[in-house]
Amino acid sequence: MSRASFPRPEHLVLLREKIEQWLQDRKWGIEVAERGLDHYRCQYRFGFRRPPEGWVELAIHFQVAGRLETGSDETELCRLLETFLKRSFGEKGEG
Repeated sequence: MSRASFPRPEHLVLLREKIEQWLQDRKWGIEVAERGLDHYRCQYRFGFRRPPEGWVELAIHFQVAGRLETGSDETELCRLLETFLKRSFGEKGEG
């Protein structure tokens, strides 16, 4: 892996935009925030919460962002988000 592959600011921007749009489209009512990097695993970390609950984190590997950047569809990211959020917050954010 080249040094330029991770981290990349454009990956953070792209992931944040896609995640926020996904949440908005589905009306989950969940906040999202960047929570830093995991340099060892080459992952971008994002926090999710439904106030007043605490934050839960999802780490997304840089290759997922790279595939989005090169024009791949959003299926992989959507699947990650849906699985993670259902486990963390219940169906469609209920619970």
